[in-house]
Amino acid sequence: MTYRHCPDQDASLIIVGSGFAAAAAVIHLAHNGFAPSDILIIGPGTLGAGQAYGCQADAFRLNVRADLQRLWPDHSDHFPQWAKTHIEDPQAKTHAGLFYRRADFARYVNAQLEAATGKKELRQVPARVVNIRPVQQGWQVFCDDRTAYHGASLLLATGNPEPQWPIPNRFEDSSTLIRTPWRGDWLEQIDPTAAICLVGSGLTAMDALSGLAERDHKGPISLLTPHGILPPEQVGWEPGDPFLWPDTRRASEFLHVTLQMLKAGFWEEPEWQQRFSALRSGISTAWQQLPVEDRMKLQRRAGWLWSLARFRASPQTVEAARNMADRGQLTLIRSALKSLESTRSAGWQLGLANEASLNADIVVNCTGVGRDPLIRKLMATGRLTPLGKSHSPAVSPGLQVISPDGSPCDTLFCIGPATALALGDVMGATSVAAQAAGFARSLHTAEK
Repeated sequence: MTYRHCPDQDASLIIVGSGFAAAAAVIHLAHNGFAPSDILIIGPGTLGAGQAYGCQADAFRLNVRADLQRLWPDHSDHFPQWAKTHIEDPQAKTHAGLFYRRADFARYVNAQLEAATGKKELRQVPARVVNIRPVQQGWQVFCDDRTAYHGASLLLATGNPEPQWPIPNRFEDSSTLIRTPWRGDWLEQIDPTAAICLVGSGLTAMDALSGLAERDHKGPISLLTPHGILPPEQVGWEPGDPFLWPDTRRASEFLHVTLQMLKAGFWEEPEWQQRFSALRSGISTAWQQLPVEDRMKLQRRAGWLWSLARFRASPQTVEAARNMADRGQLTLIRSALKSLESTRSAGWQLGLANEASLNADIVVNCTGVGRDPLIRKLMATGRLTPLGKSHSPAVSPGLQVISPDGSPCDTLFCIGPATALALGDVMGATSVAAQAAGFARSLHTAEK
C-alpha cells in the first residue's frame, strides 16, 4: 500500500490516540513547558472524550465521586471546584458524595486543554494509526487514510479499545444488536416495551440499567452475569494512611496479603472501602515485583473479583438496578453467553453456558472486553515486545517500551490500559493521569 507523507505535519512528538489518556498527556506536557505546536495527535473524535467520556446519555455517570476523579493527581479539589461553577446537576449529590455525568467530565477535560494550551488550536489528524516503523531520527506513523507522519518520539495512548462480542458473531450491529453501548445513543432507538438482555455485569451494565430507568423502560430486562453479582455501591469512605506492602515475590504471597487486609467486614462498608483504597496505594510496585507468570495467574483466577471491588458503582446506578429488581423487571442470570441466533420474529435467541436459552428483542454487549488492533499488530510484527508469554507489551516503570534486546526505548512510550500487566493498577482516569504527568516530567527533563 502506498502512503502519502505529510512533512508539514511532522512533529517532535506524535501521540497515538485521542481519548482521555492522550488529552491528559497534552495537558501535562503543556504544563511542563512543552510547546503544543510540537505535538501531533492522531485519532478520531473530540480530544479527551474517548470511549469513557464521549457519552450522550445523562444517566451515564462517573463511578467515583468528584474528589477522586483527578486530572491533576495532587489536587483533589480541582475538578470539584470547577464543577461548582460549570455544572448544573442536582442529581449528582448522593449520600456518598458527588457523582457527576461522564459527559460533564469531558467538558472539564476540554476546559483544561484550553487553559493549558492558551486556547491555541492543537494539531490533530482524525485518522486511525494502523502501523508504526522506526526510521532514522524517530518513527514513521501510517494511518488508515493512507497518510504517513514522522515524529522524533512517539507516545502510544490508545486507551480502551471498543468492546467485542464475547463469542464469534456473524451478525451486523443494528438497533437490536448493540456491540458498543458506551455512547448511550442506542437508548433513544429502542421500543420501551422491548425485552432486553444485557451481556455482562460490570459498570457498563450498570450504566445501561440507569439509562433504561431514566427513560422509564417498561419491558423485562435479563442480565447475564458469570458470578451472579453486580458491582458494590460506592459509599462515603475517607482516605486513610497508605498500606505498606511487604516484599511479595509469588502470587500466593500477594494474594495472602490482599486477603488479610480485606477479609474483615463487607465491601459496602466505608471502613472496608477505605482499607481497599489504602491497599491500592502501593499495589503497582508490589505487582511489578511478581514474575509475569504469577501476574497472569492472578488475573485469571482473581481478576474478576478485583475488578468488582475496584470498579464500584455510583449510588444512582445501584438505586436504578435495585428498583428494577424489586419490582421484578430485572432478572440476574448466573451464566455466560455461548451462542446467538436470529429468530423469525426478528428477535434473538441466546444460548447460555448452563445449557439454557433466552429470547430477547435487544441484546446489549456490556462485557467491556476489547482488543486493541494496533497494539496487537505491533506485538505480532515485533514492534512491541511481549511481556513474557502474554499478549501485553513490556513497558518500563518509566513508561518506555522495551525493545527486543531488553533495553528501554528512549523514543517510544506507552500509557494507559495497555500497560496494566506490566505496571499494575492503571485502568482508572486518575491512574492514567498520573502516568501522563510522569511522562511529561520525564520528557521535560530529557529535553533539558
